[in-house]
Amino acid sequence: MLATFLRTMLLIEILFYISVGGHLLQAGIAGAHVAAFVIGFALAWRISHGLVTFILATVFRFKHGRLLPLGNNLVALAGEIKSRVISYSWSQAFDALAMPGEPVGPSIGMPVLLVHGYISNRGMWVRFRQRLCAAGIGPVYCITLEPLFGSIDGMAAQLDTKIEAICRESGHEQIAVVAHSMGGLVTRAYLCHDSNKRMAAFVTLGSPHHGSRIVALAVGECAQQMRVGSAWIAELEKAEAARAHTVPTLSIYTLNDDLVTPPESAVLSWAENVPVAAVGHVGLLFSSVVADRVIAALRAT
Repeated sequence: MLATFLRTMLLIEILFYISVGGHLLQAGIAGAHVAAFVIGFALAWRISHGLVTFILATVFRFKHGRLLPLGNNLVALAGEIKSRVISYSWSQAFDALAMPGEPVGPSIGMPVLLVHGYISNRGMWVRFRQRLCAAGIGPVYCITLEPLFGSIDGMAAQLDTKIEAICRESGHEQIAVVAHSMGGLVTRAYLCHDSNKRMAAFVTLGSPHHGSRIVALAVGECAQQMRVGSAWIAELEKAEAARAHTVPTLSIYTLNDDLVTPPESAVLSWAENVPVAAVGHVGLLFSSVVADRVIAALRAT
């Protein structure tokens, strides 16, 4: 669903550039100038995707007296723009091409499942999956959760089905899960009903475990569930308190997160919590520092 939407938007964008470029050429404007305009407009459009949330997050931080080093902010912004260009203009729109084959990596190790977040699909993991494979981690699987704006509980049921399928295919009784953003909440909801105790390790990256203020601007049932103080999060925490078993958990989050506000929402009392800086929300999946920390955790499982 998301891939089709992104491909459609890219096609519309290309047709728009062709139409505008044609009119400018007919008006007698030099081809080099037309090309520069089209390229500049395309870059500005993509930069705006990261800039809007960066400005909103900066406003939230300023209101709550949280001033971060300017250098870290700028590095995070640059990395976030690059990460979103790659993921939304290429790897998620053409996930079958960007991430062919599954599983990837060694076939004899503990399976690892990558779970994406809000308005995303498996293509979000394109660089992260490459790093896991290069480190000899695997087999590595991915999942695409749908519908985009459905309930987290419905996505947790899909996750359950995927995990059972991986265990049957791989012959392993347990797997490790690495989840980004909302994927961390999906996995926590799954864990509350994991009667088979399938998970041996759990890693979350920038997950709004206690909600996010900026999610108030988002749409969909899952977005409502991720709001600060939501009834759904309260029920999840009650279910976790009654859970009979625990899973070794690592929560990595960035102080420069532009979508999870405050970033400490990613802190879990029962997890190892690791903050990083100068990395954006999507940038967590493209950071070599973050990948190395996750790889170390998976090797220790």
